[in-house]
Amino acid sequence: MPVEPVAEWIREYGVRWKLIRASGRTTTVDDAARFLGVDRSRIVKTLIVVAGGEVYAVVIPGDKRLDMRKLANITGVKPRLARPEEVAEKTGYPVGGVPPIALPNNVKLVIDESLLRHDKVYGGGGEDGVLLEFNPKELVELVKPLVTKLTK
Repeated sequence: MPVEPVAEWIREYGVRWKLIRASGRTTTVDDAARFLGVDRSRIVKTLIVVAGGEVYAVVIPGDKRLDMRKLANITGVKPRLARPEEVAEKTGYPVGGVPPIALPNNVKLVIDESLLRHDKVYGGGGEDGVLLEFNPKELVELVKPLVTKLTK
């Protein structure tokens, strides 16, 4: 079950983050925002991007779009969004459920700097219908990802 590695990560790092099981689908930003009653900017998307032989998990606000040119400046080669089957193969999670934590070691985490203005945001919790409530500042402290401007 894809939720278990996420729950284990939360326990291991001792953070006060929560997994929230929704009453329905939360695959899209709008689904998640509606269910939680929060603005789309508080929902995060973890997009899986392939650039050359590298895999990146790119975390951006739900109300923004990824700027591939900015990401290309980081990767050094033209990036592309992973296909749904690649997302599952490379992360172990389905599209719409990819968390910003508990990812394979070869997946490089990159976070949009605008997320750091929030103390609480919501992202994929490992599977559709499960959301992770987390503090992006704590995520940066614990994981030490690249933090930069990634959105249009």
